Formats: sequence, C-alpha cells, structure tokens
Amino acid sequence: MKGASHAVTGTAIGLGTAVLYDAAPAATGLLILLGSVSALAPDLDTNGRLSNRISLHRKWLWYTLASIGVLLGTYSLVMLQGVWMVAGIAVALSLIIAPRFLIKQRFMVMLSGGVLTGIGWFYSEDWLLYFGLFTIICSFLPHRGLTHTWIGLAVFAFIAWELEKSLMINGILTVCTLGYLSHILLDMKMLPFNKKGVKLLQPLMNKEF
Repeated sequence: MKGASHAVTGTAIGLGTAVLYDAAPAATGLLILLGSVSALAPDLDTNGRLSNRISLHRKWLWYTLASIGVLLGTYSLVMLQGVWMVAGIAVALSLIIAPRFLIKQRFMVMLSGGVLTGIGWFYSEDWLLYFGLFTIICSFLPHRGLTHTWIGLAVFAFIAWELEKSLMINGILTVCTLGYLSHILLDMKMLPFNKKGVKLLQPLMNKEF
C-alpha cells in the first residue's frame, strides 16, 4: 500500500483516539500527528518510504564534504609544498569524489538515528533515545523485514509508552500502537492490491500473511 494511504489511516486512528480519550485541542493535534507518523513507522527500514523522507539527505553530506575538500585542496596548493601538498590534494580529491560512491541513503538513516539518540541522551528523553536506536537498527533491516513483525510492533509500543510517560498525555500508547499495527495489516497479501505480504510472526515463523 502507498504511504499516503497509511498516513490517512493513521490520521483517522489519531482522531478516533482523541475522541475516545476526550483529548484537549492541543493533545488532539498531537495524537493525530502521532497516528500518521506511527502508521508510516514500519517503513523506516531500508528502502522504506519513511526512511527516505525523514533521514538527512545524503546530498547535504556530499556537498559539505566536497566543500571541505575544495578548501583543503586550495590550502594545499597555496600553502604547502612537496609531499605534503600532494597528500593534501589527494585527501581533498577523496573528499570531493568518494562520498558519492560510498555514502548511501542507508548510512544517512543510520546517521539520523544517531543524531536522535544523541539528543535524547543529552536531554534525558528516553523515548527519543530509544527511537534513535530503533532508527539505527532499522537502517540495517531489509524492507518488510522485522519492522513489519510483532517484534517491531512491540518495540514501537514500548517507545510510545515512554513518550506517554514523558508528556503525560493519555492515548499516546494507544494511537501509536494502533497506527503501527494498521500499517502491518494493510501490507498483508490478503488484501487484493498487495502482491507481497508480511512475515508477521518472524523469526518464529517465516509464513507470509
């Protein structure tokens, strides 16, 4: 199923949860947002739609390293001599050329997760630290792998529980769990528009549902 359909489903879950918990206007907006994000969260894995949208884009890192390479190369040509000049130019060329071949989107997802983990640790926000670690792990997983199983659902529900404790807003655990679960259910091959399903019970069972 397309990402937009998952997001719409998550939005509906968020709104329904807000009504169920009689949430205040600000909390209602948050629950709707969390419902949409949670419904997309299983696609944090490699080649997943969400991983390509929320991660730092690799082009920014390419351009940053290339800029450093240009500065280093210019400095080497102007200020250095002999072997040091050659070494400086070689490093500069590596910074300009190599990242385009070595830095892939998977690395950027992992880097984004590392940034979230660092922020969560610095501000003692456990939910953000755990979500960062979750993102890092997802960057190594194949599409429709463990993020689309009961394990991914359980881990995400735990992160949502930590977020609910941090913000003290009822309904966060419910909306995040249901939003995440909706993605898995809508990706099952029992629905006619899905050519492939999900291995919901992996690693206990490899059957595709």
